[in-house]
Amino acid sequence: MTRIWWIFLLFLYGCSNEITADVETSKEFIEIPIEYAEHFKLNVTDDGYELIILNPNTGEIDEQFIIDPTIDRKIIGLTTTLNGMLNALSASDQLVGVTSMQYVYDSEIIERFNKNEITEFGDETTFSVEKIIASTANTIFYSGFGDDFPHRDKLEKFNFSIFPIYDWREQHPLGKAEWIKVVGILVNREQEALDYFATIEQEYLRISAIAQSANTRPSVVSGGVYGDIWFAPSGDSYMAKLINDAGANYVYHDQEGTGSIERSIEQILLDNQHTNFWINPGFMTKASVLETNPHSDHLEAFDNVYCYSPNINKFWENGAIEPHLVLSDLIHIFHPEIAEIDSFHFYEKID
Repeated sequence: MTRIWWIFLLFLYGCSNEITADVETSKEFIEIPIEYAEHFKLNVTDDGYELIILNPNTGEIDEQFIIDPTIDRKIIGLTTTLNGMLNALSASDQLVGVTSMQYVYDSEIIERFNKNEITEFGDETTFSVEKIIASTANTIFYSGFGDDFPHRDKLEKFNFSIFPIYDWREQHPLGKAEWIKVVGILVNREQEALDYFATIEQEYLRISAIAQSANTRPSVVSGGVYGDIWFAPSGDSYMAKLINDAGANYVYHDQEGTGSIERSIEQILLDNQHTNFWINPGFMTKASVLETNPHSDHLEAFDNVYCYSPNINKFWENGAIEPHLVLSDLIHIFHPEIAEIDSFHFYEKID
């Protein structure tokens, strides 16, 4: 019976499940410059775009795709940042599947799920191949946490297009946001992606310049304790860049690397006794912080601890695509004297 079912599915889907949309027959393909992102390239071809995915560890070419933007895409998004990108491009209607509604913030996606227009598929390691094949989808976006996408060969036989989104590996906040250009060519919204990125780039650079002109640069530590180790961002990381652009001095800015560094509690206390601010402790209350690390209150920064908002889904969906708002929050934390920046979008002070 299983063999008959697979033969039936091959017959049903084997020709193609990427249907060309009813759009203009002679589409003009526009040049799409890449300014900050380091893990993809885009080139114009006679038939669309060449998308080159670069390995975040080696910088070498991982995958190459020729993209026809006029394909009518039905998307399964196994990375939450995709939700924010589709929303920014007014293309959320092309999303037909997510990992889990538990991680969704977007109200339109929630509404469509309640109407049975969006399906949960699980993460990259738990999804059902049969369930994906039986869906209306033809395109899958995933985060690329593993070495490769599971069951890729099977799914590609059914003409699924599978794309990694490596925004989380970018060091520059605007590099993360620039992945909207990849999504833009795939959902036939290239110009919208360019316009959106240009707007947030301009605002990011504008408010960063304001922060750099401040009279003081407070000191900042980030991260928290897991087990007996404090994990903090490395000096070349996305968070370290944000802290610098927000007009502050990150305590571990001189530690090379883009991932995390590990410190003992004793070393953290020694390095940060007089640090001004502490961000992203990993907990939403000081009681929880103290329960994990009873020595935290010896840090002067314990009086100034800030974390992502309680609705963490909002940050995971929109933080990558709204780096100017993440930066604005940090400027408001570090420089409350800047009257122009006076509200929070993602962060709050914890009690």
